[in-house]
Amino acid sequence: MDYLFTNHRWLVHSVYWILVLILYVLFFGRQNSNYLQTLFFVGLLMPVTVGTTYFLNYFLVPRFLLKDQYFRFILYFFYTLVASIFLEMIMVVITFIFLAEVNIRNMTPASVDTFFLMTSTLMVAFFGMAVKLLLHYKKSKEKLEQERHEKVMAELKFLKAQLNPHFLFNTLNNLYYLAIEKSDRAPEAILHLSEILDYVLNSSKVDFVPLDREWKQVENYIALESLRYEDRVQVSVSLHTQTEQNRIAPMVLLTLVENAFKHGVMQVAGKSWIALNVKSTPDEISIYISNSQRVTSAGHGIGLNNLRNQLDHIYNDHYTLTIEDKASDEQYAVNLTIAL
Repeated sequence: MDYLFTNHRWLVHSVYWILVLILYVLFFGRQNSNYLQTLFFVGLLMPVTVGTTYFLNYFLVPRFLLKDQYFRFILYFFYTLVASIFLEMIMVVITFIFLAEVNIRNMTPASVDTFFLMTSTLMVAFFGMAVKLLLHYKKSKEKLEQERHEKVMAELKFLKAQLNPHFLFNTLNNLYYLAIEKSDRAPEAILHLSEILDYVLNSSKVDFVPLDREWKQVENYIALESLRYEDRVQVSVSLHTQTEQNRIAPMVLLTLVENAFKHGVMQVAGKSWIALNVKSTPDEISIYISNSQRVTSAGHGIGLNNLRNQLDHIYNDHYTLTIEDKASDEQYAVNLTIAL
């Protein structure tokens, strides 16, 4: 339909005006059953109707109404309406004078309701303006939705591009540490990292991944960090699922675990701990992760901020994210619930 209007506009307009002419002739001609005479009067007023319609749609509406200049639009609209009726009256009067001079008695003002015909033809101009505004509204709405979609996708790509290097930077630091120590566990770390890299690169192309796939990368990450910290950190994890069909936004669990290691282990002298509990039901995914905390001035990093922005874009208001910063208990916890 849009293709037809765009590439054959002249044809569509021509068909429209022919249909208007036929409808007016049939409507007014039934009063006296003289359709030929009605065709004459309707055809006489059609140029004014056509001119008024295009003047409204292609000049007044885009120049004033769509630019929020309502007072000027109403003023010029009134002038246009008066001018159109005035032109139609002049044309009708001149026509009747000419018909009287040539002594054509059958075509008289009484035979056609001329005033009603004049005002009715202008209704076509109003209808055309209404159609114009409706099409403009539809096009504007589609454009707004497209721009909003493009903005969301651009922001999501930016967030993922910002999140993934942040995660990889910390992971590479782990490998650097193992290389410096010349640890025999470096090959195992590289294997875990290769799986995580493959996941990160592929998950950045989709909005959702299976929960078990995300969980697998959490296990890889914990194994990678355990090689570095050894017995300095005690990690306990549990996953309870009632369905294997649940899907989650990628990097959600990884970001939470990474944040726990960064602020619950790196910032803590001596032994530390991390506890991760994930429950999955057909209706929701509940994630609770807590870690030891003895330094409260380090902040939470950019990971959680980016995660919250990502959740806003993907889940809108179908999630809750709460942070429990219990400095007195030397504990920091994040509780995330996602409604499915």
